[in-house]
Amino acid sequence: MIETLGYIFAYFVFPGILFASAVGLLFMGIDRKITGHMQHRIGPPIWQEFLDVGKLFCKEDVTPAAANSFVFNFVPLLSFGALIAVVLFLPINSAQPVLTSVADLIVIIYLLNIPAVCMMLAGYASGCPFGTTGSSRYVVQLFGYELAFIIAALAVVAKAGWSLSLSSIVTYQAQNGWMAFQVALIPAAIAILIAAQGKLLRVPFDIPEAESEIVHGPLTEYSGPKLAILRIAYDIELFVATAVIVVLFFGGPVPHTIGGVYIPGVVGFLIKCFGIVVLSTLIRNIAARLRIDQALKFFWTFPTLLAAISLFLVMVV
Repeated sequence: MIETLGYIFAYFVFPGILFASAVGLLFMGIDRKITGHMQHRIGPPIWQEFLDVGKLFCKEDVTPAAANSFVFNFVPLLSFGALIAVVLFLPINSAQPVLTSVADLIVIIYLLNIPAVCMMLAGYASGCPFGTTGSSRYVVQLFGYELAFIIAALAVVAKAGWSLSLSSIVTYQAQNGWMAFQVALIPAAIAILIAAQGKLLRVPFDIPEAESEIVHGPLTEYSGPKLAILRIAYDIELFVATAVIVVLFFGGPVPHTIGGVYIPGVVGFLIKCFGIVVLSTLIRNIAARLRIDQALKFFWTFPTLLAAISLFLVMVV
C-alpha cells in the first residue's frame, strides 16, 4: 500500500506532473525573458508562461471540421503522457529514479520520440495545409538530429562499460568525473547539445513550425485546452531534454553539504539544466533559421561526425 502511494505521489507530484510542469513553464518563462532583453525589450514577466497556459484552458475547445477528430484530440494527451513517463525514468534527486528497466536509455530515447510523432500526426490530422507542410518538415528533421543524438549517447554508454542504466552512468561519473570533461567525450557533448536544439525545434532548427512561413506548422489549428496541453508538453520537453544531457554528460543529481547545510541533489540538477537552457536561448537568439535541406545536411555532417569521433575514441583508446 505504501509503495503504491509512493508511485502515485511520484506520478502526480514529484518528479511527475506537478513538478515537471512547474519547472518546464518556469524555464520557458526565463527563456522568454532572456530573449526579450537580448532583443532590447523588457520582455514578459517570468511567470507569463503560467498565465498564458491558464488562459488557454479557459478558452473554447475547437476541432476543425476537416480534421480527423480522434487523432486531433488524442495526440496532445499522448505527447504529455510520454514526457511524464520520461521524467519518472530520470534520476532527478538521486542516482536512483522512480522507474527503472534493464535498458533505461533505450526506453527514454523511444519515449522522447513519441512527442515528435504526435506533432507530425497533429499536423496531418488537422486538415490544414500549414500543418501538413510542418509535419513533412518534421519527419525530415527527425531523421537528421536523432542520429547524432543516439551516437552521442552511445559514446557515453561505451565509456560507462556498456551500461544502459542511467543509475550506473551517474554512479560512474561520481567516481570518475563528468563525461563532458573527459577528452574523448567532448565532441559527443557538443553533438548532443546541437541535436537537442533540433529536437526542441529551436532556432536555427525551428523549420517545422516557422511562424513567418507556415503560421505555426502542425499546431496552426490547435486552440484552447488542447493547445494548452501541447504547450505544457513542449515546456516539459525543454526540461526533459536538458535533464537527459545533464544525466549523460554532467554528473546528474549530486547532493552537497555546504556550511553544514545539506543541499539535495535536485537543486544542483536544476541548476545544471538551467545552464543548458540559457545556452540554448543564447543560440536561438543569435542564429538564423536554416532551410530544411541545409538542416539535414548539417546534422548528417557536423554533429554526427563529432559524435562518431567520440564513439571511436572511447572504443579504441
